[in-house]
Amino acid sequence: MYQTRLYTLLAPSLLLLLSGIVYCNEYQCADGRSCVSESWLCDGELDCPDGSDETPTICLRQVKVRCPVNHLQCLGTHRCVHFSTLCNGVRDCEDGYDEGVHCRELVGSCKERRCQFDCVIMRNRTSCFCGEGFELDEDGRRCRDHDECRDYGTCSQICMNTQGSYRCACTDGFSLQANRRSCKAKTDPGDKPPVLLTTNMNSISVVYLNGSSMPNLKSMETNGTQILDFIYREESLCWLSVAQDTGQLWCARMTKLKGFSEKHQIRIGQNLQNVEHMAIDWLTGNFYFVDRVNDRIFVCSEQGDACVTIIDLDIQNPKGLALDPIMGKLFFTDYGTVAKVERCNMDGTNRTRIVEYKTEQPTAVTLDLVKKLVYWADAYLDFIEVVDYNGKNRHTIIQGSSVSHLYGFALFEDYLFATCSEPSRESKVDIFRINRFNSSDTNTITTLESARAVRVYHRLAQPTVRTHACSPDTHGRKGGCSHICLLSHNYKSRMCRCRTGHVLASDGKSCKKPKNELFLFYGKGRPGVIRGLDMNIKSGDEHLIQIEGLVSPRALDFHAESSYIYFADTTSFLIGRQKIDGTARETILKDELDNVEGISVDWIGNNLFWTNDGYRKTISVAGLDRPSQTRRTLLEGNMSHPRAIVVDPLNGWMYWTDWEEDELIDSRGRIEKAWMDGSHRQIFVTSNMLWPNGLTLDHSSSVMYWCDAYYDHIEKIYLNGSHRTVSK
Repeated sequence: MYQTRLYTLLAPSLLLLLSGIVYCNEYQCADGRSCVSESWLCDGELDCPDGSDETPTICLRQVKVRCPVNHLQCLGTHRCVHFSTLCNGVRDCEDGYDEGVHCRELVGSCKERRCQFDCVIMRNRTSCFCGEGFELDEDGRRCRDHDECRDYGTCSQICMNTQGSYRCACTDGFSLQANRRSCKAKTDPGDKPPVLLTTNMNSISVVYLNGSSMPNLKSMETNGTQILDFIYREESLCWLSVAQDTGQLWCARMTKLKGFSEKHQIRIGQNLQNVEHMAIDWLTGNFYFVDRVNDRIFVCSEQGDACVTIIDLDIQNPKGLALDPIMGKLFFTDYGTVAKVERCNMDGTNRTRIVEYKTEQPTAVTLDLVKKLVYWADAYLDFIEVVDYNGKNRHTIIQGSSVSHLYGFALFEDYLFATCSEPSRESKVDIFRINRFNSSDTNTITTLESARAVRVYHRLAQPTVRTHACSPDTHGRKGGCSHICLLSHNYKSRMCRCRTGHVLASDGKSCKKPKNELFLFYGKGRPGVIRGLDMNIKSGDEHLIQIEGLVSPRALDFHAESSYIYFADTTSFLIGRQKIDGTARETILKDELDNVEGISVDWIGNNLFWTNDGYRKTISVAGLDRPSQTRRTLLEGNMSHPRAIVVDPLNGWMYWTDWEEDELIDSRGRIEKAWMDGSHRQIFVTSNMLWPNGLTLDHSSSVMYWCDAYYDHIEKIYLNGSHRTVSK
């Protein structure tokens, strides 16, 4: 006689142990002894003692069920049954959900509908439905043609709707498969097969799309490689290596998939250490970079001799990047204050958010260049989704823990290829192949050590055109541009840009040094960076190579004669300088700088003045040539919070703001002035003022401007103390 024991679990599951054999009516764990509810599978929590309910093998199968038109999902299962099989006396759903007393009770309701094609009886209602290829009209009774081409995944590439049906076709280079839907790359004599390029920190590897290795092609050793891309028509492969706090761009030839040669470095006049992603415009050869620390996207020419920033506003944590040079479009992901996927022209103009809701951490992004679709991964919500180039027709491809740690992303034919890592598996990284039209067809094709980026290397992955707007002119200049040519809203349009310190001439092609350089520069913190901005907001001219590696640059000024920008990095307790061309970066003052809130350059006496709102409340000065040897304190004490400072060397005065703490009023602000040697100190403005800051002078009209951070306005006053007014 068998001994029977009944186990009660937290889930509504039944586990029976008969003669040592475990029977589950839900999910049986891999240990063969435990059961958990199927609803607990792939929910991010380990419910099985051995964790088998969260393994990639299981979770790759957990996909959302989308029943076809005119089908009903059986409750609690992945099965769909056709409307025609409902209430036919045969149980198609295991629990009989498709049959029951309602089949008899609702027959009259179906007759009253007078359906053109047929009527379906469901549990609590009836409805008309149509034959295959048709859909209900607005009246809910008659049938009209259903445009299958509007449905995601109907055809792999080209879809042509017909009355009650459709036809699929493929673009040049692809052939229609036996299923009459999928398109596969043709293999003509002499063609090279599509392969995957992958990187890890020490090498670049090439494998076939099924994950098998190429027998005659060895991996290329690299150092600190994280991202890569290629130009197929030139058989050129480029990658970014980050080591010893510096980033280097390297390229090599990969001739006929037989080996790597001609390895060389492309020297870029920009900091590549913080580059998160890179993409190459295969028509122009331009490199596009995402700088995750300094929150910008910049472009460098094929030779690396000219670099320009195309996006640096309203971007806070950029991650992924993808290009469509034929359409002249750039797509990127960003999850700063607002998580979003954006589209813009490849010159940075015409920015548009195509996804900005129901996404939290969009990361990797890739494109279907034929159907004009954007695929992106969300690392927080654990999904891969797709929209068209206009942000319409959003669709979930796959969701679950299997794609929660996705990094690399590529697309070819019907498949997405992704590098995914599990923290528990340390350096082991799986390369997944996901059927983007049927996510249940998902497989791990290979597992590599510390793999990061992935690209599909094939000529059809980079469609070309005979000529484009950035093709070289008779003088060899791309698009006729002096410095760099960027494709704009399609391959037939372009914009010329100039490297830092030059402006675009009236012909729209030539670059020249400005006669009177006028631009705005500003600092932002965390990460700290100082940038330049043309006074014409529509201009793309860059006057300043940004100053990076700061924490909180709170005070700025410049010395026009020497082209130096002076800055105080308050959190790093230093005052430094750098020329607008990015050279001569140095720290000029370091000691006893508790909290520098304002600096001002005396361009006549070549001195630097600053306020210090630290333990000692001081105003100090130092010579620009030997600042550490010539520094001295001009004023100390009788100040609560000295902030902004500005000097007027033409008239021998210096002005500064002070936020004075008052026990009765809480705080009271004022502007003081003194001779530039610290003598003749006196109050200049004190009434109706709380938090004055941001002092500046208009020397031509003898007017001072300041902002009050409490009242949120800008005021001005003549230097003789008259005509004080609120400007804004």
